[in-house]
Amino acid sequence: MTTSLLLAMPSMVPPDILLSPAKLIDFDYIYGLCEATMREYVEADLGNCFEAIARPTITALISKGLFSTIEVNGLRVGAIAVEQHETHYQLEELYVAPVIQNRGIGKAVMAIVVREASLRGTPIRLHVLASNRARRFYERPGFMVTRTTKEVTYMERIP
Repeated sequence: MTTSLLLAMPSMVPPDILLSPAKLIDFDYIYGLCEATMREYVEADLGNCFEAIARPTITALISKGLFSTIEVNGLRVGAIAVEQHETHYQLEELYVAPVIQNRGIGKAVMAIVVREASLRGTPIRLHVLASNRARRFYERPGFMVTRTTKEVTYMERIP
Protein backbone atom coordinates (compact mmCIF):
# COMPACT_ATOMS: atom_id res chain seq x y z
CA MET A 1 0.00 0.00 0.00
CA THR A 2 1.22 3.49 -0.77
CA THR A 3 0.23 6.75 0.87
CA SER A 4 1.07 10.40 0.61
CA LEU A 5 3.97 11.19 2.90
CA LEU A 6 3.31 14.89 3.28
CA LEU A 7 -0.32 14.57 4.22
CA ALA A 8 0.67 12.26 7.08
CA MET A 9 3.06 14.71 8.73
CA PRO A 10 1.43 18.15 9.21
CA SER A 11 3.31 18.73 12.47
CA MET A 12 6.62 18.56 10.59
CA VAL A 13 5.87 21.61 8.40
CA PRO A 14 7.53 24.90 9.36
CA PRO A 15 4.92 27.56 10.23
CA ASP A 16 5.59 29.73 7.17
CA ILE A 17 5.11 26.83 4.74
CA LEU A 18 1.66 25.37 4.26
CA LEU A 19 1.21 22.09 2.40
CA SER A 20 -2.35 21.55 1.23
CA PRO A 21 -3.70 18.40 -0.42
CA ALA A 22 -4.16 19.07 -4.12
CA LYS A 23 -7.49 18.40 -5.76
CA LEU A 24 -8.32 18.00 -9.44
CA ILE A 25 -9.32 21.68 -9.42
CA ASP A 26 -5.60 22.41 -8.84
CA PHE A 27 -4.63 20.62 -12.06
CA ASP A 28 -4.17 23.82 -14.12
CA TYR A 29 -1.97 25.38 -11.45
CA ILE A 30 0.22 22.30 -11.10
CA TYR A 31 0.37 21.77 -14.86
CA GLY A 32 1.48 25.39 -15.28
CA LEU A 33 4.25 24.87 -12.73
CA CYS A 34 5.32 21.69 -14.48
CA GLU A 35 5.39 23.42 -17.85
CA ALA A 36 7.35 26.40 -16.51
CA THR A 37 9.91 24.26 -14.71
CA MET A 38 10.14 21.03 -16.70
CA ARG A 39 9.17 21.44 -20.39
CA GLU A 40 12.69 22.47 -21.40
CA TYR A 41 14.23 19.36 -19.80
CA VAL A 42 11.60 16.94 -21.05
CA GLU A 43 12.06 18.15 -24.61
CA ALA A 44 15.86 18.12 -24.32
CA ASP A 45 16.02 14.58 -22.95
CA LEU A 46 12.88 12.85 -24.21
CA GLY A 47 11.82 14.78 -27.31
CA ASN A 48 8.52 16.42 -28.13
CA CYS A 49 6.38 14.49 -25.64
CA PHE A 50 5.76 16.94 -22.82
CA GLU A 51 1.98 16.98 -23.21
CA ALA A 52 1.78 13.20 -23.49
CA ILE A 53 3.74 12.75 -20.25
CA ALA A 54 2.74 15.72 -18.09
CA ARG A 55 -1.05 15.61 -18.28
CA PRO A 56 -1.57 11.94 -17.36
CA THR A 57 1.20 11.99 -14.74
CA ILE A 58 -0.17 15.03 -12.92
CA THR A 59 -3.75 13.74 -13.15
CA ALA A 60 -2.75 10.35 -11.72
CA LEU A 61 -0.72 11.84 -8.86
CA ILE A 62 -3.53 14.22 -7.89
CA SER A 63 -6.12 11.43 -8.14
CA LYS A 64 -4.02 9.21 -5.84
CA GLY A 65 -3.83 12.05 -3.31
CA LEU A 66 -0.06 12.39 -3.62
CA PHE A 67 0.24 16.04 -4.69
CA SER A 68 0.27 18.91 -2.23
CA THR A 69 0.46 22.57 -3.09
CA ILE A 70 3.10 24.64 -1.31
CA GLU A 71 2.09 28.01 0.12
CA VAL A 72 4.28 30.62 1.77
CA ASN A 73 2.61 33.54 3.52
CA GLY A 74 -0.69 32.70 1.84
CA LEU A 75 0.70 32.55 -1.70
CA ARG A 76 0.92 29.33 -3.70
CA VAL A 77 4.53 28.95 -4.78
CA GLY A 78 4.87 25.31 -5.75
CA ALA A 79 3.75 21.72 -5.54
CA ILE A 80 5.21 18.42 -4.39
CA ALA A 81 4.20 14.79 -4.80
CA VAL A 82 5.72 12.19 -2.48
CA GLU A 83 4.59 8.60 -2.25
CA GLN A 84 5.26 6.47 0.81
CA HIS A 85 5.96 2.83 0.01
CA GLU A 86 6.72 0.08 2.50
CA THR A 87 10.44 0.17 1.66
CA HIS A 88 11.05 3.81 0.70
CA TYR A 89 9.65 7.23 -0.06
CA GLN A 90 9.43 8.17 -3.72
CA LEU A 91 9.74 11.85 -4.53
CA GLU A 92 7.68 11.99 -7.71
CA GLU A 93 7.62 15.72 -8.40
CA LEU A 94 8.81 18.96 -6.84
CA TYR A 95 8.04 22.26 -8.54
CA VAL A 96 8.80 25.73 -7.22
CA ALA A 97 7.57 28.65 -9.31
CA PRO A 98 10.51 30.10 -11.30
CA VAL A 99 9.96 33.63 -9.94
CA ILE A 100 10.44 32.39 -6.37
CA GLN A 101 13.23 29.84 -6.90
CA ASN A 102 16.56 30.15 -5.11
CA ARG A 103 14.96 31.60 -1.97
CA GLY A 104 15.12 28.45 0.16
CA ILE A 105 11.57 27.18 -0.37
CA GLY A 106 12.57 23.98 -2.17
CA LYS A 107 15.31 23.43 0.41
CA ALA A 108 12.82 23.86 3.29
CA VAL A 109 10.32 21.46 1.73
CA MET A 110 13.05 18.90 1.03
CA ALA A 111 14.21 19.23 4.64
CA ILE A 112 10.70 18.18 5.73
CA VAL A 113 10.83 15.07 3.55
CA VAL A 114 14.40 14.22 4.58
CA ARG A 115 13.61 14.68 8.28
CA GLU A 116 10.53 12.45 8.09
CA ALA A 117 12.38 9.73 6.18
CA SER A 118 15.30 9.90 8.60
CA LEU A 119 12.99 9.54 11.61
CA ARG A 120 11.55 6.40 10.04
CA GLY A 121 14.91 5.10 8.83
CA THR A 122 13.55 5.03 5.29
CA PRO A 123 15.41 5.84 2.06
CA ILE A 124 14.12 8.46 -0.36
CA ARG A 125 14.30 7.76 -4.07
CA LEU A 126 13.84 10.08 -7.03
CA HIS A 127 14.78 10.53 -10.62
CA VAL A 128 15.84 13.66 -12.46
CA LEU A 129 16.15 14.22 -16.19
CA ALA A 130 19.75 14.19 -17.33
CA SER A 131 19.77 17.82 -18.51
CA ASN A 132 18.07 19.14 -15.37
CA ARG A 133 20.29 21.22 -13.08
CA ALA A 134 18.21 20.00 -10.11
CA ARG A 135 20.63 17.11 -9.65
CA ARG A 136 22.94 19.45 -7.71
CA PHE A 137 19.96 20.56 -5.58
CA TYR A 138 19.35 16.94 -4.56
CA GLU A 139 23.02 16.19 -3.95
CA ARG A 140 23.22 18.86 -1.21
CA PRO A 141 20.98 16.97 1.26
CA GLY A 142 22.85 13.74 0.56
CA PHE A 143 21.23 12.08 -2.46
CA MET A 144 23.61 9.82 -4.35
CA VAL A 145 23.37 8.63 -7.94
CA THR A 146 22.35 4.98 -8.07
CA ARG A 147 21.91 4.57 -11.82
CA THR A 148 21.99 6.63 -14.96
CA THR A 149 20.64 6.32 -18.45
CA LYS A 150 21.07 8.69 -21.35
CA GLU A 151 17.85 10.46 -20.32
CA VAL A 152 17.48 9.99 -16.56
CA THR A 153 19.59 10.03 -13.39
CA TYR A 154 18.22 7.92 -10.51
CA MET A 155 19.14 9.02 -7.00
CA GLU A 156 18.63 7.79 -3.45
CA ARG A 157 19.23 9.17 0.02
CA ILE A 158 19.89 6.57 2.70
CA PRO A 159 19.17 7.76 6.27
